[in-house]
Amino acid sequence: MKKLFKVNICLLIYLSLVSFPSFADAGRQAEGTIAFMIGDVFVSPTGKVWVDADFDMKVYKGDWIKTGAESRCEITLEDGSILRMEENSLQCFEKVKTTSGSRKSSILLSAGKIWLNAGKIVSKNDSFQVRTDKAVCAIRGTQFRVDTGSNHTRISVYSGEVTTWSALFDRAEYKDAAISKPYPVAGPDPVSMEKWVEIVKAFQQITIDAKGRYKKQDLDTKSLSEDTWVIWNMTRDELTGIHP
Repeated sequence: MKKLFKVNICLLIYLSLVSFPSFADAGRQAEGTIAFMIGDVFVSPTGKVWVDADFDMKVYKGDWIKTGAESRCEITLEDGSILRMEENSLQCFEKVKTTSGSRKSSILLSAGKIWLNAGKIVSKNDSFQVRTDKAVCAIRGTQFRVDTGSNHTRISVYSGEVTTWSALFDRAEYKDAAISKPYPVAGPDPVSMEKWVEIVKAFQQITIDAKGRYKKQDLDTKSLSEDTWVIWNMTRDELTGIHP
């Protein structure tokens, strides 16, 4: 009887924890809140077990988020920046080591497309990065998109500027140099496999392949007016009043 009583108590405690996610999320650092979604959107703390996302749902450092076909998701980050995911996209809010007085954010885009309208970084100790398996970019008050696939990553900037470099050369000291004092490195177009840092300004885009080669060019303004993903994001930015 005592054993049965203990089992029942343990079961009740377990069910309580499952029923109230705030207990499981205690101590985790919130990264943002799901503000808008269309279709099928899922969240996972491990990338293995997925739950349906919901409006006003908190997402935390370490969480994975994915969108299904004909689905989109908008997340308001803790600093007020806006992150949107296109259909069939997969990304993670990476855990980043931080020191006292600094705020560091890193987003890993594993597949698909994201749009980011990022607030200005005030402190030189703060950083905001978006990574793929081919490219890394550092942000300071920017409106841009990142598309990644099996062959390349493309970063397109619509406002502000983004500092980019190949993920092949993503070393700690190189990251710091790129964020604090970015500089372009001369080379042919596309360049050979060498260290480089490129500043991508408004209405420019850069395409980076798996070998670290890149090609930078101006955006085709005509194609922008026909791109439904760009139009939707521009409309959402106007509706939310978010400007970089």
